[in-house]
Amino acid sequence: MMTNDLAKQGLKTYLQRWLTDDDIHWPSFLDSTRVLSVAKNERLLTANETRGVFWYVAQGLVRNFYTTERGKEFNKSFIPAPGFCGAMSELILSQPSRFSIAALEPTVAVAIPAQWLRDSKKSSPAVQALALTIAEQMALKKEQREAELLLDDATTRYQNFIATNPQLANRLPAYHIASYLGMTEVALSRIKRQLVS
Repeated sequence: MMTNDLAKQGLKTYLQRWLTDDDIHWPSFLDSTRVLSVAKNERLLTANETRGVFWYVAQGLVRNFYTTERGKEFNKSFIPAPGFCGAMSELILSQPSRFSIAALEPTVAVAIPAQWLRDSKKSSPAVQALALTIAEQMALKKEQREAELLLDDATTRYQNFIATNPQLANRLPAYHIASYLGMTEVALSRIKRQLVS
């Protein structure tokens, strides 16, 4: 597994695409973060909790998912390293998330205080611009996903998923892909057979 120092350095390197040394005091920012090693299937966040943080996935893979009252799970999204995950409801409104976040592989994540983001958006135009960029990317992805679920047939949804997420196709069990695409595992298996015949 990745060391704590390497995980934090990975976060810094990732953020340096948007933030310069003038935009952020790296030592104090990195000191405010905490590195977690998360086992497969372990949760970073359980629905209806507030954790006061969001995460940079430095190594591994996590999923965001909803759970019904009867215990059925529906995958919302997958976040491979490097990337961010967390609940916008908590970051923006300080309200509990309605979805959970769990590791699909042994994962190293860096917890970033949500309060740091709130404070930094007020004091740093660069952090505010970064937050807006991430929010725009999330909104665009959500819009595209909604359109696929409402307008595309199951085969097209699967083909689009493979085309846009080739690195995930072999890392995810079929049942997780099926859940994300809004179909049963049996239907997904049938689609796969039809595409190779």
